[in-house]
Amino acid sequence: MDRKTLSEILKDATSGGASQDQRVKKRKNRGHKKWAKKMKMIEHSLRAVGEENEKIEEENGFKLRMLRRNQAKIKQQKAGFCDAQSKIITEHESRVGELLKEPLVQDLLARSNQLELARGAMLSPNASSDARVPSEDAIIEMKHRSEMLSKVMEVLCKGMTA
Repeated sequence: MDRKTLSEILKDATSGGASQDQRVKKRKNRGHKKWAKKMKMIEHSLRAVGEENEKIEEENGFKLRMLRRNQAKIKQQKAGFCDAQSKIITEHESRVGELLKEPLVQDLLARSNQLELARGAMLSPNASSDARVPSEDAIIEMKHRSEMLSKVMEVLCKGMTA
């Protein structure tokens, strides 16, 4: 066993039991431990954020698929609605056209000077043009056709009540 002298023991006691080099090493070691602990906390936080991002990306992917599915359904429903409304309006146009060809209706309208107004209304909603208004959107076109039919019916009613 190694024996220390009294002066060495007193020196160790007054200096905290460690030499200057040992104290520096301890301080550096504590700093490294703190840094390592901070790094572990940061890694843990980053891992948690990464997992949360993955969950959010999965949710966003699911929501995007649902959105696309709903858009496809809406497009399908719009096409079905447009087809149904177009058939109804075409049927109404046909019936009004047949009604305008009836001799009795032509006679009634001719007496009240409404025949040309009715024919004009079939071609244009404002009766100032003989050309149909072209439209890219099917719904706008159907609205236009429906308005024309309403004006024709209004003219027919005026002609029959006059």
